[in-house]
Amino acid sequence: MEPAKPRNYGCRIKDNITYQGMRCLYLENRFLKVGLLLDKGSDIFEFLYKPLDMDMVWLSPAGIQNPQRFSLTKSQPAGRFMDIYEGGWQEIFPNGGGACSYQGVQWGQHEEAALLPWDYSIIEDEPEQIKVELYTETRLMPFKLVKILTLKQDGPTLFIQEQATNLSPEDLKIIWGHHLVYGNPFLQPGCRINIGAKKGLVYQDPQPLDENIEPGIEFSWPHLPVGTEGSVDISLIPGQDAKTAKFLYLSGLDEGRYEIINDYCQLKVAVEWNLDTMPYVWYWQEFNKSRGYPWYGRSRVLGLEPFSTDSMGLDNTVARGRAKLIKARSSLDNYINITVDTI
Repeated sequence: MEPAKPRNYGCRIKDNITYQGMRCLYLENRFLKVGLLLDKGSDIFEFLYKPLDMDMVWLSPAGIQNPQRFSLTKSQPAGRFMDIYEGGWQEIFPNGGGACSYQGVQWGQHEEAALLPWDYSIIEDEPEQIKVELYTETRLMPFKLVKILTLKQDGPTLFIQEQATNLSPEDLKIIWGHHLVYGNPFLQPGCRINIGAKKGLVYQDPQPLDENIEPGIEFSWPHLPVGTEGSVDISLIPGQDAKTAKFLYLSGLDEGRYEIINDYCQLKVAVEWNLDTMPYVWYWQEFNKSRGYPWYGRSRVLGLEPFSTDSMGLDNTVARGRAKLIKARSSLDNYINITVDTI
């Protein structure tokens, strides 16, 4: 494979980089600097809007952990995802949500593409445009994942075209999603979420919820019922001192798109994706509320995550008829485009 061309203008690629003992890859133009952890799920751990030096990605207080160097005396029952979760943005496939048992496999949380090393090849490397192909094969199910990342010289958008291919002669069912999370300094009080959702469904387990939120209830977006207090508009981000936790699924979207708008710094992030492949958005809010492992009351993070299902766990998703089917030796496509721009 030819290495990236040595260039410090236009679109450029920086490869053969090691950070915390992991292979990394950087894609850059005059608007964006995108950093990927190749040895940990191809996670996007930096998504910097260069004109304002503003990074969209939330990073955990636990920091970036190399899966090969991180050891525990005993793994957590839910698997390794949270043990080595640095924040950032992950590709979730083929199990999303909690640990479960399905087709003879004990699946950990969000296993397994986000825990695997990915390889890459450079498709195009010119000042006007760069294209890089990332790929890996899952081990607990026989799939190949390929995604092509593109930056163009004249725009603040990362374009991702991706495909999941079933390598087996057996039809297989999966969950597919993008674990996108946002935090300070971008996620300031008063930021607002624009999304064409019609309905919300609160997660059925009370553990990640505020005490005044009833598990399993449906509501009209964005007005979430909160006990005897009426409702709260969860399209608005609360203050820095807020201590709140929420997890729910958004559905009835009129398009695969949302925006998070920061009026204070006149900046927004817009995410677009294939609504046919991912018709739901998982909404996760952990604002310094949850005690104990893994948050310990020190994380202020919002997740807005396009997903193929409104269920946790592959077993439950299959049972509810919400799983995506990828037929034998066939493929499923998706795209996700992420733009940061002024308003």
